[in-house]
Order: sequence, then structure tokens, then C-alpha cells
Amino acid sequence: MKNNNNMKGCYPPLGQAWISVSILSLTYLVSFMDRQILILLIDPIKNDLQISDTQVSLLTGLAFAIIYTTACVPMGRLSDLWVRKYVIIGGVFFWSLMTILCGFARNFSQLFMARMGVGLGEAALTPAAYAMIGDLFPPHKLARGISIFALAGLAGGGLSLVFGGMVIGFVEQIGTLYVPLIGEMRSWQVVLLAVGGLSFLMIIPLSWMPEPKRHHKKLGSLQAGTANEPQSDAMTFAEVLKYFWGYKAFYGLFILGCAINNVAGFGLATWVPNYFIRVHDWSPSTAGVTLGTLYLIPAITGGLVAGWLADFLYGKGLRSAPFTIMVGVLPPMILLVSLFIYIPDVQMKMGILGLFYLFETTYSVLFPTVILMATPSFIRAQVSALTLLLVNLVGFGFGPLIVALVTDYVFKDNMAVGSSILTVGVSAYSIGGMVLFFALKPFKARVMAITEEAPQSVAERNVSS
Repeated sequence: MKNNNNMKGCYPPLGQAWISVSILSLTYLVSFMDRQILILLIDPIKNDLQISDTQVSLLTGLAFAIIYTTACVPMGRLSDLWVRKYVIIGGVFFWSLMTILCGFARNFSQLFMARMGVGLGEAALTPAAYAMIGDLFPPHKLARGISIFALAGLAGGGLSLVFGGMVIGFVEQIGTLYVPLIGEMRSWQVVLLAVGGLSFLMIIPLSWMPEPKRHHKKLGSLQAGTANEPQSDAMTFAEVLKYFWGYKAFYGLFILGCAINNVAGFGLATWVPNYFIRVHDWSPSTAGVTLGTLYLIPAITGGLVAGWLADFLYGKGLRSAPFTIMVGVLPPMILLVSLFIYIPDVQMKMGILGLFYLFETTYSVLFPTVILMATPSFIRAQVSALTLLLVNLVGFGFGPLIVALVTDYVFKDNMAVGSSILTVGVSAYSIGGMVLFFALKPFKARVMAITEEAPQSVAERNVSS
């Protein structure tokens, strides 16, 4: 009982922890709106800037990903060494400004550079937030806390479609806007200005949020003669890289599998709305509101159930619960992608897509939990950043691009975007799932090692939730 009481004092009160998670989650939601809003604006941007599908895929993917993923590493390092909420506030200010500048772009090059700026600002949020949430909750409640945060980002993707669709519908009724000193503003530009302005407001609650106490632990070797485990909480970045490489049996397979799955995930997220616009003759406004609304309920359900189930199974002794669930939902996702394209009825497509979103969200929200469970607390931001660098560089950068390349150079028909989605989705999820299956055993070893080095966390598992 004494250990339990001590551990209760190590974490902030539960109410304060959930308020902090709520603020971080809302910030993440808004960041995803800024990040994903361009997906709905593909055709208007193509028409106004006279660019190809491949160029659009660079704007939605590589322009953002190349900076976002590489900047995550120094942002993670800064987050482990400085006040994490200040890192996040600086990022929010910068990405909001750059989203607004996207709305003023007049050609492909300007929009490409502004999207890179959005990626730079958003790189500050995720590593810092992961590390903060890891210090807000004990192990037996961690999956629920982190899944709420991850779910907010996914909900932001859905809300970006709803919000963007509503604004586009409103602006299209008015026609082209003329703004003094600026000139003509197209509907897609107005949407970007509105979303960027909304992001600025998040600085207010973030400034009120307290910085949680870091749970530094000086860890010894996991086994006699093991040199890979960090020996103190004052690690240089070179030592972090050495640690990362030392456990490549887990991190390597985990990153490779998630990166391949992200090719499918980001490819589908970018091109499914456009599939309905091209193949089923939906308007951008209809596609945004319909798909965004369809996404929200399955996403929220999948995210909440995933966090609760992972914590429940962890409490029952299944230490690999989050990762096991991630691997388990991939086979039904492969089946649902195939059914979505092959079944001709639109209403049935919508039902299948809703089920796919349920499983996809279950997979996605547990990704950060797996990282945190396998990593010592005092280098979580940096390890999270390194993982995000490699996973998202492939997913963000090449997912939308590969689907576009298959459409442009394999099928050579804009109306064949559905076949491209099917080809990339089934192939990537199948390969990525097999890779992740082989990462399960080393993940179990990492979780047990971290647990053994932190006996007070074991005691905390017995505290009533």
C-alpha cells in the first residue's frame, strides 16, 4: 500500500491530467485540420494553379512530410531538455502563420514552400505531447490517455473534411471574393485562411496548461553486460541514437511495418475523397461533409474502445496488448479495402468505409502507446521523434505520391483512381502486417525489461482505476 500511495503522488491528480490531455488533444485536432484540409481542395487547386495529380500529391504529401519528419528530431530533443508546452506553443504560432500564407499562394512553388512551413511548425507538437502524456498517467491508464490524444488527430482529419466542405459550399454560393489590398480570393484560399486563423486561438489554453513533472528514472543494465540501456537521464543525442540502434530488433521492425502501412493509410486518406468526386460525380462540398461525418462516429468508437481494451488486457497480464491489437486489425482492413472498391453500390461502399475507419482508428491510436511502453521515460520525446521521422517520411511523403503515380503511369486514366487505391492499399497493408507480426516478440521483451526496471510502476497497476 505504501508503494501505491507513493506512486499516486508521482502523477498529477486525474482531473488535471485529463484537462491537460483535452487541451493537447484539441490542439492536435486543429493541427490535423491544417494538415489535411488540402485533401478536399485538390480539384480547385489543380484548376486554379494548372498542376497535375503528381504535383498535388507533392503538396499533400512530400512538401509537408519532408520538413515535418526531419524537424521532429530536433523538436524531440528540445522537448526532452526544455519546457515542453513552450515548444508546442511556438509550433502552433508558426504553423498557423504558414497555413494562412498557403491561402495567399499564387503558384505551385509558393504553395509548396508554405506547406513545408506548416510541416515545420507541426513537428513541435507530437513528440512533446507524447512525452507529456507519458508523465500524466500511470502505466495501467496510459493507453486510454494516449489514445484520446491520437484520436483527436484522426477526428481532426474528419472535421477538416466537414469544415472544409461547409466553407466551400458557402463560398461557392457567394462566388469569387474580392478582398481590399489583396485582390481576388478563390474558395480554397478562403478555407485555408479560416483554418489558419482558428489555429492561432489554441495558444490561449496551451499557455494555461501546467507542465507535468518528468518521471526521470536512472536505469541500470537489463542484463549483465548489456550496454545498450541508458544509464542516466543526461544522455547526449549520440547516446540516444546508440540506444535506438541497440534495440533495432524491435524498433527496426516496428518502424518498417508502420511505415509500409502508412503508405496505404495516407494514400487512402488523400485519394478516397477524390475517388467519390471523380468516379461518383460528387461535389467537393458533398464529399467533405459526407465523408467527414461518416468518419467521426467509427473513429471515436474505435479510438475509445482501443484504449480501454488495451488497458484492460494489460491489467490482465497481456503486456503486449496494444501491439497485439494493432496487428490483429490489419487483416479485416485489407478485406474492407477490397470490398470498398469492388462493390458497386454507393450505400454499401459507405457502410464498408465506416467499418474500415473503425479498424483503422483502432490501429492508429495505439501506435504511440507502443512507443511509450517500450521506451524509458526520459528519452521518450526523442525516440518518438525518431520513430515519427522514419514512419511519416515514408507515409506522408510517398503514400499519396504512389497512388498518383499508379493512376498516372500504370492505369493512365484519372477515373482509375479506385483501382490505384485498391492496388496500393492491399499490397501495403499485407506487407506491413507481416513485418509487424515479427516485431511482437521483441516488443514483449522491451516491455518486460522496462517494467522490471521500474517496480513502482508494477505496484501502480494494482491501484484501482
